[in-house]
Amino acid sequence: MFTLQISYPVRDYGEWKKVFDTDPAGRAASGARSVRVFQDTDDQNSVAVHLDFDTKDAATAFLERLRSQVWDRPEVIGQLMSASPTAKILEEVAREGKAAG
Repeated sequence: MFTLQISYPVRDYGEWKKVFDTDPAGRAASGARSVRVFQDTDDQNSVAVHLDFDTKDAATAFLERLRSQVWDRPEVIGQLMSASPTAKILEEVAREGKAAG
């Protein structure tokens, strides 16, 4: 499994979440198997999103779609985020714990 990990420095979590929930880059149709949203416990405007994909190619394609269709729009960065998001693709190589399969 491959996880696209994105860090968002948002201006207002509630406003960012409204846009996120509209799925502007089409994560639902992109092959994302699951989506998890996290907030920093000390800074609610520091958000991390993890999207799980079956393949690295699917994660890469979705990241490129995000960059070209969402992040490159000045109104998104200027209104919703205080800086550009950062992203990386992680490959799961081990799992432990009760949820491990």
